[in-house]
Amino acid sequence: MIRASLLIGGTLLLSACSSMPDAPVLAVESQQLHQRVNGKGQDEFAFVVTVKATPQMKLDTSKPVSRRELKRFAEQQRVEDSSELKLQLEDEAVVRLKKALKEARYCESGYKIERVFWRDRSVQLRGICQ
Repeated sequence: MIRASLLIGGTLLLSACSSMPDAPVLAVESQQLHQRVNGKGQDEFAFVVTVKATPQMKLDTSKPVSRRELKRFAEQQRVEDSSELKLQLEDEAVVRLKKALKEARYCESGYKIERVFWRDRSVQLRGICQ
């Protein structure tokens, strides 16, 4: 009896998890690595990652809205409006920065990200080489 209830409970839990929507995929539009030497003689970088714009979904309020349309509207996420997506973009930018620095043979002894700047659809990582 206990096994049966555990099996049913586990099945329900797994089906609930599998029906959760996937995390939105961020489509990167561009990335740029800028390099310079500052006044103290340190190598600096600025790395900018921009994602493609996600059009804002609009509801036609002149006619009744279906539950399906309302659910899609409520679940829509845009980088401009979502802290979660901004953090996801920041994580992606860090991964891309590491690869870009390696390809450019810049900061080969390591680096430190000192500041992060946000715009509507982009994140900029600024730092110094070590």
